[in-house]
Parts: sequence; structure tokens; C-alpha cells
Amino acid sequence: MSGKEQYKQIHKVLEYIEEHLNDSLPLEKLAKVSTYSVYHFQRTFKAVTGETPAGYIKRLRLENAAHFLIYEQQIPVTQVAIMCGFSSLSYFTYSFNEYFHTSPKKWREGAYLERFPREYHDSKKSKFFSKKKKEGSETNTYNEFKWLDLTKVETIDLPVCATVNRQSIGPYTIGIPDAWEDLYHWAKSRELLKPDTLIFGIPRNNPYITPPEKSRYDCRLEINPNGRSHVEDEAVYQFQGGKHVVYKFDEPVRYSERGKLIECYSELYSFWLPRSGYRYLGNPVELVQLEPVTGSLSIECKIKAICLAIEPK
Repeated sequence: MSGKEQYKQIHKVLEYIEEHLNDSLPLEKLAKVSTYSVYHFQRTFKAVTGETPAGYIKRLRLENAAHFLIYEQQIPVTQVAIMCGFSSLSYFTYSFNEYFHTSPKKWREGAYLERFPREYHDSKKSKFFSKKKKEGSETNTYNEFKWLDLTKVETIDLPVCATVNRQSIGPYTIGIPDAWEDLYHWAKSRELLKPDTLIFGIPRNNPYITPPEKSRYDCRLEINPNGRSHVEDEAVYQFQGGKHVVYKFDEPVRYSERGKLIECYSELYSFWLPRSGYRYLGNPVELVQLEPVTGSLSIECKIKAICLAIEPK
């Protein structure tokens, strides 16, 4: 079986894991999704991801829990553990300590600020946080928007659509343009690029929580569901769309300028979201423009807007 086919099968498993992360995910079930034997699945999964299936699932659950502990302050730690697929609080606490080198309680109360640029507006103050303030570290808090222009923040409904994907694994500042270039030429050669084609990226991981080398980024391009003969042996995925808060940039941002995006995300999550009456639902969406570079086969890819899936609290 070709490397491309193996990658496609493992990618199906990664999607399945994300959709059922809080469910029981025995090895046999995942192998069945991949269509491989258990033995071949384990070897192929590790070759593609660099992790065992069990290690990958545990890491995602812990990272998911870390996010909930910050942004869903009303949910007790025990419930976060259960929501994220852990069978007991003791095992969750042990695993969290092992991965993040702090307890879930301390993380929620402010230990996350060792990694994050600023405090979540609704988060509880802790001895850790108070100590940091006494030491003169005032840069992590503020009470005004420094990066976002509120006149450019709006809520819209993104459409449900079928997409073809390419994925980049690694730091979000490099590698992603190569994935976009591959997807662009694939789509252009099949005349699938239209003026209104929805082109977007999905960062699968929070860069303050997930190690850069393990971060996944989906490059996604809308296709006509009635014209799937054009996609041949490509896997087709469903984007659920729905209500999103959107921030549009005056000048599209290059992937190498990720720092600007991170600051804007941080203000949306930490300051706009808790005051907005909404709660976040999942991974961000980045609306992308792809433009060919004159006289070459290269393309220039830039982010036009960032979006967060939301629903009323």
C-alpha cells in the first residue's frame, strides 16, 4: 500500500479520534476505522504521527482539559476530567501533573500564565497569580483591547460544506504554505477554484498548550458535493459551519507573522469572549486567500480573518 494511501487511512482515524475523543477508544475499534490489522495499524499510526495511539489520545485529552480549565470556569475539575475521557479524578490529576508539571487546580487558578501571554478575564485569582503581580509582572493583564478593533468584530454563519484537505504537522509558522501550494495546484488543475470558493485553515491545537512539533493544521478547500467525480481518490470531509465570531484584517497576514494572529486570538478568547454572552465551541477557523506568484508556480497564502465557533452561554 502506498504512503499516500496509508496517510489517508491514518488521517481518517485522527478525524475519528477528534470526533469521539471523550468516548472509549480501544485499539481494536481504531484499527477497524483504518481497515488495518491491529498490529499494522499501531506501526503505521506511529510512523505517521510519531506517537502511539494510546499516547496520542491521552495527550489530546489532557490538552483539551487544560483548555476547559481556563475557559470554562464554572465546570468543576472532576467534571472536566470525566468530560475529557478520564475514568477517575485521581488518574486525571496524576496524568495532568505528569504532562503540565502542575495540578489541574493550580493550572486553573493561574499556573497557565507561565505559558499564556495574558490572563483570561473571568479566571480566578490565585496565590500564584498574586505572587506574580507582587513581583512586578503586570504585562499579563490589561483592561483594554490592544490588537483588536471592535468595529471589525462581527458574528456570521459559515456554511456547511464538503471539503478536500491537506494537513501540516509542525510549528504553525513554517510548513503550512507548502500544504496550501499542494492543495491549490490540485484544485486548479481540476478547475475547482471559483471566485466564491470557501478556503480556510483550521489550527487543531493551541500553541500555548501543544508542543510545536506535534501541532496539526488543516488546509481545507470547499468542493461541490454534486461533482465529486473530480476528487477521484481524495477523502472528502464535512465542515459543520455554524455561528462564528469573525475578526477581519485590513491587510491579510502571512503565516510567518503568526505572532500578530496569536495576540488577536488571545484578546478574542481572554477579553471579548467572557463579556460577549457567548462560549466557544471548538477549533478556530482562519479564512485564507491564495494568490499565484507571477512568473512562477509558487503561491502566496495569507490569512484574511480569524473566526471562533460560538454559541450563547
